[in-house]
Amino acid sequence: MAAVRPLPPEKRHPSDYRDDAEHAQIALILSELPQNHPARVAYSSGAWEGANTLSLVRLVVSRMDMVDRLLAVYTEHAGNAAFRPAPQL
Repeated sequence: MAAVRPLPPEKRHPSDYRDDAEHAQIALILSELPQNHPARVAYSSGAWEGANTLSLVRLVVSRMDMVDRLLAVYTEHAGNAAFRPAPQL
């Protein structure tokens, strides 16, 4: 299975608030999913659904281990973002 690469800034959705370090961690976690998994597709395409970590959590809800790791990344980087938009669920 191919690894997910962190999105470069020019490919990110305009509402994407994550820094490069957070993107690297998210990509590593999502690399464990099958290539056609909705979370991988949303992240890699730069779509709104992949533009924030909490939206990605909704797409992996059947994998609680992954939910926990994504939430840990979100929490770790929460202080680095000046503004984290509320996800539209």
